[in-house]
Amino acid sequence: MATITSRIQEAGPRNRELLAILSETDHAPPALEHQRHYISDLNNEICTTQKRIATLDKQRVKEFKEHKSYRDSVMKRFLYRVGGKTDRFEARAEKEEQEYFAVLQEERQAKEQEENLRSLRSKALEAQSDLEAEVNRHAEARQQLDSLYDSIFQGPTPSFPDEDSSERNAEDALQAYHNSRVAMETELQVTRLLTEAKARLYTALNYIEDALSHSRMDMFGGGTFSDMMERNCLDNAENQVRQMFSLVRQAQRMSPKVRDLPDVNIAHGSLMSDVFFDNILTDVAFHDKIKDSRAGFYRTRDALLDQLARAQARYGEAEQATNTHAATLNTAREELQRARERIFERIANSDGDAQVTSTDEPPPY
Repeated sequence: MATITSRIQEAGPRNRELLAILSETDHAPPALEHQRHYISDLNNEICTTQKRIATLDKQRVKEFKEHKSYRDSVMKRFLYRVGGKTDRFEARAEKEEQEYFAVLQEERQAKEQEENLRSLRSKALEAQSDLEAEVNRHAEARQQLDSLYDSIFQGPTPSFPDEDSSERNAEDALQAYHNSRVAMETELQVTRLLTEAKARLYTALNYIEDALSHSRMDMFGGGTFSDMMERNCLDNAENQVRQMFSLVRQAQRMSPKVRDLPDVNIAHGSLMSDVFFDNILTDVAFHDKIKDSRAGFYRTRDALLDQLARAQARYGEAEQATNTHAATLNTAREELQRARERIFERIANSDGDAQVTSTDEPPPY
């Protein structure tokens, strides 16, 4: 019957190979857990957005019918004209048109948000697939290593208390590493989400600057074209802001340390004032409203940059803690290996190597 020493010598190369695989893939299990949680959040967000789109679609159909009833109704227009209430008819028709186009715009923005969320989920699923392969590799290496050790240390080993103590230390170190890794992965994802939110906000700010530029042209006789470009820029800015707040909400679900941002109020024009009563006074007034919106953007930008800086700091601390726990885990595993090597050396150097005690080998039959 082979001795423990000879079995250890034979298993040495395979043991080192499996430990190297474990070291390479230790990050995978907690990272996969975090990734699944992130994808679950995205799925919930997509589901909520889809329900909102369905509601907006019904509302759009309703608003279109009301808008069309005023737009195409010759009789209503005639009755208002006969009654000397043409202005009231125009105001009501303009109101119905505004409400219809507002719902239409909101539905379009919701669909763009859904498309963005689906893109994020697609990338997340790709990352999850890679992590699953690493987790499987890690699990297989762990199973093979456990089988290898079981083949050497069959049954209780009360004669080797140092080995048992080292094994418990390694298990504790692994759990501590996993916990710190989850915290680090969370803050990393929060940082990525807030970074993307910052990009959306700066894109929105660019649209606001473009809107101000078209507004200046409008004040100097830019006409309907400037009004249209102005509105388009403001709508695009609003869409970017919606996506920004969506990303911030995702970050808040991952970390309660992410705080709410100040609301952003985007100026909206009026068809009545832009077309029917368009003059230098209304143009200047609306230009000032856009400038107020920009000031609100700056407040939100400062708050977002503060939250991003805090998240980056937390990630740095979590990364440092993870590196410390990783080093502790490696040390614990190395100590476990050394404890086992000392056992084998002690057995190999003891008198009567061929006659192993009953606590080290099964009794002969």
